[in-house]
Amino acid sequence: MVKNRRLKITIILGAIFVVVFLILFGAFSVIVNSKHSDEIKNKITSIGGNLVDYQKINVKESPFDSNSRGANTIYKITYVKEGKQMIAWYRAINNPVDIHQPASGTLGEKWIFEK
Repeated sequence: MVKNRRLKITIILGAIFVVVFLILFGAFSVIVNSKHSDEIKNKITSIGGNLVDYQKINVKESPFDSNSRGANTIYKITYVKEGKQMIAWYRAINNPVDIHQPASGTLGEKWIFEK
């Protein structure tokens, strides 16, 4: 009887842990994506460009080194400046507290603008 009760409590606590983890992971993703979006828009505007589109891509499809180990998100950005469509690349940091501060062992934020 006591063993069954302990097993039920363990299963319930495990389920609660999984649900809380999934909620926190979802919130983390939403916050980071929003901050990255704002950063991209602000950067392109600051250089006199108009943002057309941006998308997350695999690091192997970008000009960045592939040693980010998933701690960075890579964006390919299309924008228009002085009537010309241009491409930029952004290696973003996945830190919901400060997207400009890399965590230990991760690569820093970096922009590459194609000419």
